[in-house]
Amino acid sequence: MQSSSIRALLTAEVTGAVLLPEDAGYAAECAPYNLAVDHRPAVVVAAATASDVQAAVRFAAAHALPVAVMSTGHQAIVPADGAVLVTTRRMAEVTVDPRARVARVAAGARWQQVVDAAEPFGLAPLNGSSPLVGVVGYTLGGGLSPTMGRAHGWAADHVTAIEVVTADGELRRVDDTAEPDLFWALRGGKSNFGVVTALEFRLFAAARLWAGGLFFAGEHAAAVTHAYRRFTATAPDALTSSIALLRLPPLPGVPDFLAGRFAVHIRISHLGTADEGARLVAPLRAAAPVLLDTLGDMPYGSFARIHADPVEPAPFLERTAMLGSLAPGAVDEILAMAGPDADCPVQFVELRHLGGALAHPADNAVGNRDAEFALWVVAVGMPTDLVPENDFADALLERLRPWTTGRRYLNFMATHDIVAEDVRGAYDEKDFRRLRSIKRRYDPTNLFRLNHNIRPEPEEAPVTDDTLRNLLDQAAITDTLHRYTAGLDHGDAELFSSALTEDAVVDLTPATTKIGLDFPVLAPRDMVVSALIPAVGPLDTSHVISNVRTTVTGDTAHLKCYAMAQHFPPGDGPRPDRTRHALMMNRYDADLVRDGERWRIRRLTIDSAWFSGDPTVLMPAE
Repeated sequence: MQSSSIRALLTAEVTGAVLLPEDAGYAAECAPYNLAVDHRPAVVVAAATASDVQAAVRFAAAHALPVAVMSTGHQAIVPADGAVLVTTRRMAEVTVDPRARVARVAAGARWQQVVDAAEPFGLAPLNGSSPLVGVVGYTLGGGLSPTMGRAHGWAADHVTAIEVVTADGELRRVDDTAEPDLFWALRGGKSNFGVVTALEFRLFAAARLWAGGLFFAGEHAAAVTHAYRRFTATAPDALTSSIALLRLPPLPGVPDFLAGRFAVHIRISHLGTADEGARLVAPLRAAAPVLLDTLGDMPYGSFARIHADPVEPAPFLERTAMLGSLAPGAVDEILAMAGPDADCPVQFVELRHLGGALAHPADNAVGNRDAEFALWVVAVGMPTDLVPENDFADALLERLRPWTTGRRYLNFMATHDIVAEDVRGAYDEKDFRRLRSIKRRYDPTNLFRLNHNIRPEPEEAPVTDDTLRNLLDQAAITDTLHRYTAGLDHGDAELFSSALTEDAVVDLTPATTKIGLDFPVLAPRDMVVSALIPAVGPLDTSHVISNVRTTVTGDTAHLKCYAMAQHFPPGDGPRPDRTRHALMMNRYDADLVRDGERWRIRRLTIDSAWFSGDPTVLMPAE
């Protein structure tokens, strides 16, 4: 499609900017925080309103183009090449209802804006570690708060309403009662179900924190990490923490005492008093000499000091796994790979303590509630240049396999974790099946696929009346075979007769001739019954039917199958010491006709595939 046509169609509908590859500002609009992905979309819609998002989605659907959405781009996933990229950073409104303790945020809002808006009321959200991270993407991926996660759970658990543009271009407001399945899927399903234009979520009373960090020299990593393991085993839910093994390069923003050296950083956020916090962390402070201790009382608005995340864009690799426990053996494996004596190529190996309210069940798609820790590995650089770092992550995850749950945290999964099996690994199996079913309902063509994609569940072929009639006929015809053979096995003339038409013909000569018996063609039904029931009925006989193939044409049918029949003389079948028998593998070839709801055999020819035993067993007694 020509650029001029794209521009004309979209600018007529969009109040924000429409940018094409040749336009000034296109590259800047496409640039994410994580520079590991370079987006080159067919067009960028810099949305200013929800109506702009609707126009972009409708345009994409009409021209069979995928839709990608970006607020800050902290998570590098799939390049939006050739797509319609919707950027939402201009939609950044934040409002707080202090009485209801609820915030409403537009799609492009960042966490510092929400914290600043809530702080005057003594309230706070379940925000991430960085003030620059977008609220929506973080929350739709679960939202693991390093300030109050263990106290209140996942951020997605406290979302009360979502406004979203779905693949049909409709703007929907969903909650527990309005389209609850979509509401359930969005909270944990990331951008798979539409472009979220606004979120509403609960806030919590938290004006201040006792928080900060402890830094230790890397040579004390073993003592500090094992002390942290013991510390988390008894930590109250009001205390959320993490530990990171750091190898930070000497870059702008990296403190001098960390630049170019191996260090250990423990991060603490406590909702109790300073005295309680100091008592809880005393074993950590005593584990080894402290390089820097920043723990203390702080306004909630200063939360960014806890992790001190970088603020400048950079390319980086992320890998993750969820641990069911932090056993001593798991700590030893981490230290062997990333401790002071290891040749560790990555900059960051982190463990975030879960449990507490993060383990509580909730009615959404966020999983990992059985995990005790989230492992996060980060390496700085372009993915193509980080082969040793990625190999290191593979090796570390493999060595930790005995302690992992087999799941991953979606918000820590990036460019190397985007294939179908990786995405499945972020969810409980039952939840993943439900997500695929909801995806089929709301995005059957997978318009929203440039993400950790949840593919729509395949459409099931409709069962037509003809299909149903054929299945019923197949079952009824098989029942006719069973009436025929069961009648012989049990000497039941009435059951046997019910399988045959009045003019039925049964021709056993192809089979009997092969085993040296002289048996006539039998017709009609009365003759068939009077000949076979006395001959076979007294024997200890059992038929097994297999490989039934049937063709139905109106009220007639043609059937072929195998019938294996084991015959013993009367009374000998149950006696294992008797070996005289006749075992026949026969081929049935039959024509049938419909008789009301039943089918009956009009002609049956029986041939022998093979025979074993004594044919005289089949000869009538004198």
